[in-house]
Amino acid sequence: MKILVSISTEQYFGDQIKKIDPSIELVAIHPDNKDEPSWNQVQDCDVFFLTYEFMFAAALDDSLTDPLINLCQQMQFIQIGYAGTDSPLIQSILKTNAKVTNASGVHAIPIANYVLAQMLRWTKRIDKHIELQAEKSWEAWGGDGELTYKHILILGYGGIGQEVGRLAKNFGMHVSATKRSPHDCKYADVIKHPDKTFELLPNADFVVSCLPADHETDNIINKKSLSLMKETAMLINVGRGNAVNEEDLIEALNSNTIACAALDTTKIEPLPNDSELWTANNCFISSHDSAHSLHAILRLNELFCSNLIDFIDKKPLKNLI
Repeated sequence: MKILVSISTEQYFGDQIKKIDPSIELVAIHPDNKDEPSWNQVQDCDVFFLTYEFMFAAALDDSLTDPLINLCQQMQFIQIGYAGTDSPLIQSILKTNAKVTNASGVHAIPIANYVLAQMLRWTKRIDKHIELQAEKSWEAWGGDGELTYKHILILGYGGIGQEVGRLAKNFGMHVSATKRSPHDCKYADVIKHPDKTFELLPNADFVVSCLPADHETDNIINKKSLSLMKETAMLINVGRGNAVNEEDLIEALNSNTIACAALDTTKIEPLPNDSELWTANNCFISSHDSAHSLHAILRLNELFCSNLIDFIDKKPLKNLI
Protein backbone atom coordinates (compact mmCIF):
# COMPACT_ATOMS: atom_id res chain seq x y z
CA MET A 1 0.00 0.00 0.00
CA LYS A 2 1.40 3.37 -1.05
CA ILE A 3 0.59 6.39 1.10
CA LEU A 4 1.24 9.92 -0.13
CA VAL A 5 2.45 12.30 2.59
CA SER A 6 4.34 15.55 2.97
CA ILE A 7 8.08 15.60 3.60
CA SER A 8 7.53 16.75 7.18
CA THR A 9 4.93 14.04 7.86
CA GLU A 10 7.41 11.38 6.76
CA GLN A 11 10.10 12.96 8.90
CA TYR A 12 8.10 13.21 12.11
CA PHE A 13 5.47 10.47 11.82
CA GLY A 14 6.76 8.11 9.14
CA ASP A 15 7.89 5.36 11.50
CA GLN A 16 4.60 5.44 13.40
CA ILE A 17 2.58 5.16 10.19
CA LYS A 18 4.69 2.34 8.74
CA LYS A 19 4.31 0.28 11.93
CA ILE A 20 0.59 -0.07 11.19
CA ASP A 21 1.14 -2.57 8.37
CA PRO A 22 4.29 -4.09 6.83
CA SER A 23 2.96 -3.45 3.31
CA ILE A 24 2.95 0.34 3.79
CA GLU A 25 5.27 2.38 1.58
CA LEU A 26 5.43 6.13 2.09
CA VAL A 27 5.79 8.47 -0.88
CA ALA A 28 6.89 11.88 0.40
CA ILE A 29 6.48 15.04 -1.67
CA HIS A 30 7.00 18.74 -1.05
CA PRO A 31 3.74 20.67 -0.51
CA ASP A 32 4.63 23.41 -3.00
CA ASN A 33 5.71 20.95 -5.75
CA LYS A 34 9.16 22.54 -6.05
CA ASP A 35 11.34 19.55 -5.22
CA GLU A 36 11.67 16.01 -6.53
CA PRO A 37 9.70 13.88 -6.84
CA SER A 38 7.35 16.25 -8.67
CA TRP A 39 3.64 15.66 -8.27
CA ASN A 40 3.21 14.39 -11.83
CA GLN A 41 5.68 11.60 -11.03
CA VAL A 42 3.42 10.22 -8.28
CA GLN A 43 1.74 6.99 -9.37
CA ASP A 44 -0.23 4.12 -7.89
CA CYS A 45 -0.81 5.66 -4.45
CA ASP A 46 -3.81 4.42 -2.49
CA VAL A 47 -4.00 6.87 0.41
CA PHE A 48 -3.31 10.60 0.73
CA PHE A 49 -2.66 12.26 4.10
CA LEU A 50 -3.63 15.75 2.94
CA THR A 51 -2.14 17.84 5.74
CA TYR A 52 -2.06 21.59 6.37
CA GLU A 53 1.01 22.25 4.24
CA PHE A 54 -0.73 21.23 1.02
CA MET A 55 -3.80 23.32 1.80
CA PHE A 56 -1.77 26.41 2.68
CA ALA A 57 0.36 26.07 -0.44
CA ALA A 58 -2.71 25.75 -2.68
CA ALA A 59 -4.37 28.73 -0.98
CA LEU A 60 -1.35 30.90 -1.74
CA ASP A 61 -0.71 29.57 -5.25
CA ASP A 62 -3.71 28.86 -7.49
CA SER A 63 -1.53 26.97 -9.94
CA LEU A 64 -1.27 24.12 -7.42
CA THR A 65 -5.02 23.51 -7.20
CA ASP A 66 -5.51 21.39 -10.33
CA PRO A 67 -2.37 19.27 -9.77
CA LEU A 68 -3.52 18.64 -6.20
CA ILE A 69 -6.95 17.54 -7.38
CA ASN A 70 -5.29 15.29 -9.97
CA LEU A 71 -3.31 13.62 -7.19
CA CYS A 72 -6.54 12.98 -5.32
CA GLN A 73 -8.14 11.31 -8.34
CA GLN A 74 -6.02 8.17 -7.92
CA MET A 75 -6.71 7.73 -4.20
CA GLN A 76 -9.01 5.33 -2.38
CA PHE A 77 -8.83 7.16 0.97
CA ILE A 78 -7.97 10.80 1.74
CA GLN A 79 -7.55 12.23 5.23
CA ILE A 80 -7.95 16.02 5.17
CA GLY A 81 -6.19 18.14 7.79
CA TYR A 82 -9.12 20.57 8.14
CA ALA A 83 -12.60 20.29 9.61
CA GLY A 84 -14.23 22.68 7.14
CA THR A 85 -15.38 21.35 3.78
CA ASP A 86 -16.73 24.54 2.19
CA SER A 87 -13.69 25.53 0.13
CA PRO A 88 -13.80 24.93 -3.65
CA LEU A 89 -10.71 22.72 -3.35
CA ILE A 90 -12.32 20.40 -0.80
CA GLN A 91 -15.55 20.36 -2.78
CA SER A 92 -13.59 19.19 -5.82
CA ILE A 93 -11.85 16.50 -3.77
CA LEU A 94 -15.23 15.28 -2.55
CA LYS A 95 -16.21 14.63 -6.17
CA THR A 96 -13.48 12.00 -6.52
CA ASN A 97 -14.17 8.33 -5.85
CA ALA A 98 -12.09 8.34 -2.66
CA LYS A 99 -13.40 7.99 0.85
CA VAL A 100 -12.70 11.40 2.39
CA THR A 101 -12.49 12.13 6.10
CA ASN A 102 -11.99 15.50 7.78
CA ALA A 103 -10.29 16.61 11.00
CA SER A 104 -13.39 17.54 12.97
CA GLY A 105 -12.55 17.81 16.68
CA VAL A 106 -8.79 17.99 16.22
CA HIS A 107 -8.55 21.78 16.51
CA ALA A 108 -11.24 22.53 19.10
CA ILE A 109 -8.78 23.02 21.96
CA PRO A 110 -6.39 25.57 20.37
CA ILE A 111 -9.26 27.51 18.79
CA ALA A 112 -11.10 27.69 22.11
CA ASN A 113 -7.85 28.82 23.75
CA TYR A 114 -7.70 31.63 21.19
CA VAL A 115 -11.24 32.72 22.07
CA LEU A 116 -10.47 32.89 25.78
CA ALA A 117 -7.20 34.69 25.07
CA GLN A 118 -9.05 37.35 23.09
CA MET A 119 -11.69 37.81 25.78
CA LEU A 120 -9.00 38.18 28.44
CA ARG A 121 -6.96 40.47 26.21
CA TRP A 122 -9.91 42.86 26.02
CA THR A 123 -11.18 42.44 29.58
CA LYS A 124 -7.74 43.01 31.13
CA ARG A 125 -6.92 45.80 28.61
CA ILE A 126 -3.68 44.13 27.56
CA ASP A 127 -3.32 46.29 24.45
CA LYS A 128 -3.62 49.45 26.53
CA HIS A 129 -0.96 48.24 28.94
CA ILE A 130 1.40 47.53 26.02
CA GLU A 131 0.88 51.12 24.86
CA LEU A 132 1.51 52.45 28.37
CA GLN A 133 4.69 50.42 28.70
CA ALA A 134 5.95 51.76 25.37
CA GLU A 135 5.35 55.26 26.76
CA LYS A 136 6.95 54.30 30.11
CA SER A 137 3.71 55.44 31.71
CA TRP A 138 2.67 54.01 35.10
CA GLU A 139 -1.10 54.29 34.77
CA ALA A 140 -3.79 51.97 36.15
CA TRP A 141 -6.11 50.74 33.43
CA GLY A 142 -7.95 47.72 34.68
CA GLY A 143 -11.12 47.71 32.60
CA ASP A 144 -13.82 45.34 33.84
CA GLY A 145 -11.13 43.14 35.28
CA GLU A 146 -12.64 39.65 35.06
CA LEU A 147 -14.79 37.31 33.01
CA THR A 148 -16.74 35.92 35.96
CA TYR A 149 -20.52 36.47 35.64
CA LYS A 150 -20.13 37.76 32.08
CA HIS A 151 -22.47 36.39 29.42
CA ILE A 152 -21.03 34.61 26.38
CA LEU A 153 -23.19 33.73 23.37
CA ILE A 154 -21.73 31.00 21.16
CA LEU A 155 -23.16 30.78 17.65
CA GLY A 156 -22.67 27.22 16.46
CA TYR A 157 -22.32 24.71 19.28
CA GLY A 158 -20.37 21.87 17.74
CA GLY A 159 -17.00 20.60 18.93
CA ILE A 160 -15.30 24.00 18.92
CA GLY A 161 -18.29 25.79 20.42
CA GLN A 162 -18.57 23.27 23.24
CA GLU A 163 -14.88 23.57 24.07
CA VAL A 164 -15.34 27.35 24.25
CA GLY A 165 -18.34 26.73 26.51
CA ARG A 166 -16.34 24.41 28.76
CA LEU A 167 -13.57 26.96 29.26
CA ALA A 168 -16.08 29.77 29.75
CA LYS A 169 -17.85 27.83 32.52
CA ASN A 170 -14.49 27.34 34.23
CA PHE A 171 -14.26 31.15 34.35
CA GLY A 172 -17.70 31.37 35.93
CA MET A 173 -19.41 32.75 32.83
CA HIS A 174 -23.04 32.36 31.78
CA VAL A 175 -23.11 30.37 28.53
CA SER A 176 -25.81 30.69 25.89
CA ALA A 177 -25.54 28.97 22.53
CA THR A 178 -27.35 28.33 19.27
CA LYS A 179 -27.51 24.95 17.59
CA ARG A 180 -29.73 23.46 14.92
CA SER A 181 -30.34 20.30 16.96
CA PRO A 182 -30.56 20.49 20.77
CA HIS A 183 -28.79 17.21 21.59
CA ASP A 184 -25.28 17.00 23.07
CA CYS A 185 -25.14 20.53 24.50
CA LYS A 186 -22.83 20.25 27.49
CA TYR A 187 -21.82 23.38 29.43
CA ALA A 188 -24.59 25.60 27.98
CA ASP A 189 -26.98 27.29 30.41
CA VAL A 190 -29.28 28.23 27.53
CA ILE A 191 -29.53 26.55 24.13
CA LYS A 192 -31.70 27.92 21.33
CA HIS A 193 -32.31 27.27 17.65
CA PRO A 194 -30.38 29.67 15.39
CA ASP A 195 -33.62 31.44 14.43
CA LYS A 196 -33.70 32.76 18.03
CA THR A 197 -30.28 34.44 17.72
CA PHE A 198 -31.70 37.98 17.78
CA GLU A 199 -33.37 37.23 21.14
CA LEU A 200 -30.03 36.25 22.69
CA LEU A 201 -27.81 39.05 21.36
CA PRO A 202 -28.88 41.91 23.70
CA ASN A 203 -27.68 40.09 26.83
CA ALA A 204 -24.30 38.96 25.50
CA ASP A 205 -21.02 40.52 26.59
CA PHE A 206 -19.17 38.31 24.10
CA VAL A 207 -20.55 36.92 20.85
CA VAL A 208 -18.46 34.08 19.43
CA SER A 209 -19.16 32.74 15.94
CA CYS A 210 -18.16 29.12 15.39
CA LEU A 211 -20.48 28.81 12.42
CA PRO A 212 -19.79 26.78 9.28
CA ALA A 213 -20.15 28.32 5.84
CA ASP A 214 -23.53 27.74 4.20
CA HIS A 215 -26.42 29.79 2.86
CA GLU A 216 -28.06 29.94 6.30
CA THR A 217 -25.02 31.58 7.92
CA ASP A 218 -24.22 34.12 5.19
CA ASN A 219 -23.97 37.60 6.76
CA ILE A 220 -25.75 36.52 9.93
CA ILE A 221 -23.63 39.14 11.71
CA ASN A 222 -25.00 42.24 10.02
CA LYS A 223 -26.19 45.76 10.78
CA LYS A 224 -29.33 44.53 12.53
CA SER A 225 -27.62 41.92 14.70
CA LEU A 226 -24.79 44.30 15.57
CA SER A 227 -27.31 46.97 16.59
CA LEU A 228 -28.86 44.51 19.05
CA MET A 229 -25.55 43.93 20.84
CA LYS A 230 -24.36 45.90 23.85
CA GLU A 231 -22.13 48.90 23.21
CA THR A 232 -19.60 47.13 25.44
CA ALA A 233 -19.85 43.81 23.58
CA MET A 234 -17.04 42.00 21.80
CA LEU A 235 -17.46 39.94 18.61
CA ILE A 236 -15.10 37.02 17.97
CA ASN A 237 -15.16 35.02 14.73
CA VAL A 238 -13.40 31.65 14.64
CA GLY A 239 -15.90 30.04 12.28
CA ARG A 240 -16.08 31.12 8.67
CA GLY A 241 -15.72 34.59 7.19
CA ASN A 242 -19.03 34.42 5.32
CA ALA A 243 -20.92 34.86 8.62
CA VAL A 244 -19.89 38.51 9.00
CA ASN A 245 -20.99 41.41 6.82
CA GLU A 246 -17.65 43.19 6.95
CA GLU A 247 -18.93 46.59 5.85
CA ASP A 248 -21.53 46.52 8.62
CA LEU A 249 -18.92 45.44 11.16
CA ILE A 250 -16.51 48.22 10.16
CA GLU A 251 -19.31 50.75 10.56
CA ALA A 252 -20.32 49.30 13.94
CA LEU A 253 -16.76 49.43 15.26
CA ASN A 254 -16.01 52.93 14.02
CA SER A 255 -19.32 54.26 15.39
CA ASN A 256 -18.87 52.46 18.75
CA THR A 257 -22.04 50.42 18.21
CA ILE A 258 -20.00 47.57 19.69
CA ALA A 259 -16.74 47.83 21.59
CA CYS A 260 -14.39 45.56 19.66
CA ALA A 261 -13.89 42.52 17.47
CA ALA A 262 -11.37 39.72 17.01
CA LEU A 263 -11.38 38.06 13.61
CA ASP A 264 -9.42 34.92 12.88
CA THR A 265 -11.22 34.49 9.57
CA THR A 266 -12.47 36.86 6.89
CA LYS A 267 -14.46 36.63 3.66
CA ILE A 268 -11.34 36.92 1.51
CA GLU A 269 -8.12 35.32 2.71
CA PRO A 270 -5.46 36.55 2.83
CA LEU A 271 -7.21 39.77 3.87
CA PRO A 272 -6.51 42.40 1.16
CA ASN A 273 -4.20 45.24 2.13
CA ASP A 274 -6.87 47.80 1.32
CA SER A 275 -9.50 46.25 3.60
CA GLU A 276 -10.76 48.74 6.18
CA LEU A 277 -10.84 45.95 8.75
CA TRP A 278 -7.09 46.49 9.24
CA THR A 279 -7.72 49.97 10.64
CA ALA A 280 -11.23 49.67 12.09
CA ASN A 281 -11.56 50.79 15.70
CA ASN A 282 -10.54 48.05 18.17
CA CYS A 283 -10.45 45.34 15.49
CA PHE A 284 -7.90 42.56 16.07
CA ILE A 285 -6.94 40.54 12.98
CA SER A 286 -5.19 37.16 12.98
CA SER A 287 -4.34 35.17 9.88
CA HIS A 288 -6.69 32.20 10.34
CA ASP A 289 -4.12 30.53 12.57
CA SER A 290 -6.03 30.01 15.81
CA ALA A 291 -6.02 26.26 15.15
CA HIS A 292 -2.22 26.06 15.04
CA SER A 293 -0.79 23.88 17.79
CA LEU A 294 1.78 21.13 18.09
CA HIS A 295 -0.76 19.06 20.01
CA ALA A 296 -3.33 19.54 17.23
CA ILE A 297 -0.81 18.12 14.76
CA LEU A 298 -0.30 15.13 17.04
CA ARG A 299 -4.07 14.64 17.34
CA LEU A 300 -4.42 14.82 13.55
CA ASN A 301 -1.77 12.14 13.07
CA GLU A 302 -3.49 9.95 15.67
CA LEU A 303 -6.78 10.38 13.81
CA PHE A 304 -5.14 9.47 10.50
CA CYS A 305 -3.47 6.38 11.94
CA SER A 306 -6.74 5.25 13.50
CA ASN A 307 -8.59 5.76 10.23
CA LEU A 308 -5.81 4.04 8.29
CA ILE A 309 -6.18 0.95 10.47
CA ASP A 310 -9.94 1.00 9.91
CA PHE A 311 -9.45 1.50 6.17
CA ILE A 312 -7.14 -1.52 5.97
CA ASP A 313 -9.60 -3.57 8.04
CA LYS A 314 -12.53 -2.31 5.92
CA LYS A 315 -14.23 -0.78 8.95
CA PRO A 316 -16.20 2.51 9.07
CA LEU A 317 -13.98 5.60 9.08
CA LYS A 318 -14.19 8.40 11.63
CA ASN A 319 -15.32 11.80 10.32
CA LEU A 320 -16.31 10.39 6.95
CA ILE A 321 -17.72 13.20 4.82
